[in-house]
Amino acid sequence: MRIYRGISSIDDHLRGAVLTVGNFDGVHLGHQRILRTAHALAKVSSAAVVAMTFEPHPISILRPERDPPRLTPWDEKLHQLERAGADAVIRLATDWPLLSLSAEDFVREVLVKRIHPSYIVEGPNFAFGRGRAGDVRTLEQLSPKGGFQVRIVEPYRLHLSDGRQIVVSSTQVRALLAAGNVVDAAHCLGRPYALVGTVIHGAGAGRRLGFPTINLDVGKQLVPAEGVYAGAAEVAGLRAPAAVSIGTRPTLGGTSLAIEAFVLDESGDWYAETARLELFRRLRDQRKFDGPQALSAQIAVDVQQVREIAEAAQKSGEPCP
Repeated sequence: MRIYRGISSIDDHLRGAVLTVGNFDGVHLGHQRILRTAHALAKVSSAAVVAMTFEPHPISILRPERDPPRLTPWDEKLHQLERAGADAVIRLATDWPLLSLSAEDFVREVLVKRIHPSYIVEGPNFAFGRGRAGDVRTLEQLSPKGGFQVRIVEPYRLHLSDGRQIVVSSTQVRALLAAGNVVDAAHCLGRPYALVGTVIHGAGAGRRLGFPTINLDVGKQLVPAEGVYAGAAEVAGLRAPAAVSIGTRPTLGGTSLAIEAFVLDESGDWYAETARLELFRRLRDQRKFDGPQALSAQIAVDVQQVREIAEAAQKSGEPCP
């Protein structure tokens, strides 16, 4: 997959591409439906499927106090866009000159002049240009002169575990994760939610309890609700079941939030490595135990639950619960 950084980097390889523009945070099922539609259109003429996205999120500049935490850090977003069918990704640096472009100027100067797309594929709520004044109707009005066609893709709807029907969106996924509902979040994403970050030195508490953990710094990525989760860890080329704790270590007098994972049946010096923690199921709340011994006993129960979940998934042939 080709990566283009900035408008000036766009070359003739993208001419006539099937293009979709958006933030794509999470690359959820709605995004994937758009990319599948783009792929089907591109296949007819052997065109490239191009996703144009913005870094940072425009709202971080326009309304920084409302800037949401990210579901997918940049490298994870690239990985998921490629999995969803993108042949190329254009990363536009979000700055005031870009945000000041009218919808018409954005289409004419950025999309048509630089790419000359054959199709632009978007969801019905797509908005763009200064003040988000442009929408899919704007694209349709500009399409004859711009030489492209517009395809509007219906949102992805599904039923959550409580029976509610929702339209899949990045906002909805964030709300589910904030409540610790990683199962329904996975249904919206089409895969388990994954925390991605750098392994850092921790306080060594897990080792003293008999369960050495990796501690993860995930930067500005969204961290789900505090609790203990069954999941899987990917680090330094290995993948293994993991018991993941998100919390402040109340039994040990902690105050700052920590993301820790005990990787079952594996060990290593993984400091400074990039690790990925997939979260399958929330096992329990965080709580303060009577002391380290009681906490260690509970961790053993948690680890056994994780092992049983992993074994059941393996027997069923599923990649995860």
